[in-house]
Amino acid sequence: MPTEPASTVRPPSDATSQATLTPDQIADFRAAFDANPAHQLAMNACSFGNVDEIALDRRVLASLDWTFSHEVKTGAISNQKRAGFCWLFAALNWLRTDVIARLKVEDFEFSQNYLIFWDRLEKANRFLAEMVARRDRDPADREVDMHLREPCPDGGEWHMVANLIRKYGLVPKSAMADTANLCDSAFLNKVIDYKLREAAAMIFARHRAGADAAALEAIRLQAMTTIYRILCILMGEPPTRFDFCYRDKDEHHHAHRGLTPHEFYREFVGKDLDDYVWVMSAPLESTPFGRTFYVERYQNVVEGRWGVFLNVPMPALKDMAVRALKDKQAILFGCDVLQESSRKLGVLDKGVLAYELLFGTPFEMDRGQRMQFLQSTLTHDMVLLGVDLVDDRPVKWKVENSWGDEVGRKGIFQMSDAWFDEHVYCIVVHRKYLNHADAAQLEQPPTALPSWHPLA
Repeated sequence: MPTEPASTVRPPSDATSQATLTPDQIADFRAAFDANPAHQLAMNACSFGNVDEIALDRRVLASLDWTFSHEVKTGAISNQKRAGFCWLFAALNWLRTDVIARLKVEDFEFSQNYLIFWDRLEKANRFLAEMVARRDRDPADREVDMHLREPCPDGGEWHMVANLIRKYGLVPKSAMADTANLCDSAFLNKVIDYKLREAAAMIFARHRAGADAAALEAIRLQAMTTIYRILCILMGEPPTRFDFCYRDKDEHHHAHRGLTPHEFYREFVGKDLDDYVWVMSAPLESTPFGRTFYVERYQNVVEGRWGVFLNVPMPALKDMAVRALKDKQAILFGCDVLQESSRKLGVLDKGVLAYELLFGTPFEMDRGQRMQFLQSTLTHDMVLLGVDLVDDRPVKWKVENSWGDEVGRKGIFQMSDAWFDEHVYCIVVHRKYLNHADAAQLEQPPTALPSWHPLA
């Protein structure tokens, strides 16, 4: 008896089978498009140009004012280039503002290469530890699969920087300069991910063959020896001692010899990292305000601290940011920089891209819906350097990016207050800027969010 070709067979549970597009429906779509000449004009323009530049609202651009009532000084703009370490670049840019003021220098930069080396090593070690812990599972298991898809990810957040500093200290850029593989992490990731997946395959195979815990630990240590070697070849070997010399604005020369990375941090940075807290504003049912949370798996150092954040309404988060900037304290923050922004001009503004006019349709999801349905995610970390207050209320914010000085105003971006309300996710702020209620809430036991949560 003839059977239906395999290519036409539908699974019995396919709930989409009633949604087939018909020729009549497609004819209706075509008629609706052709009925408005503006659609033809938009198609002609967008087919041959940069859509984000075509959609720019010139009235918004003409109204921009690049002065701010409260500002913090910084140094030259850093450039992460094609590396996915904005969180680390931003955190070091934030930390350097106090160093520049303390040393009375025009510019200063930490070595991003140094911390990225240790981040790669720690994430590799954590991946292997996760593989050993899950050796009884199928590689297709959801959690194992998530690790295997990205064994050593570029991404991270404030708590990961803090973990690295606590364990490895910091060094100035003069002690460990940039390398080509810092500026473009693709090759670095390709090689490390291969060796990590190779080690994972060996761990699972040896476990199935009856190997004991000591044998699996030997595999982990051998793999980590290899990873360390690869990192040294591609990024250089981190210094254990170094000299730090500089000349201040008064032309006085300073020389500090034989410093360790921890000595350097204590003497020239000196921040107590425990004084700084991660504050989020996420209006999701799964993350009610006034409680603390952390995302499972979002970690680099095995023994490191988890990224616990306090979730508060946006007005409370913004009030903390304003008070810190009034005290000339820069602020590390996270946002979705891909929403309603012009990278070239350095403008973050709800009205800067006239998509509704261009496409003839509104874009109406609110903040919570965009988060819940993954239209918006935490894509980028930067530094708040200033705010413009009118009648003591913010109207715009000064932002330091890490994309070099060829975008924005020599690397500086301007963010409207309305954009802050919609697309800023979180800030890192000193505990003293929390009110008594928020400080008390921060001490609650945190709720774990799964690795696939919208905030992950």
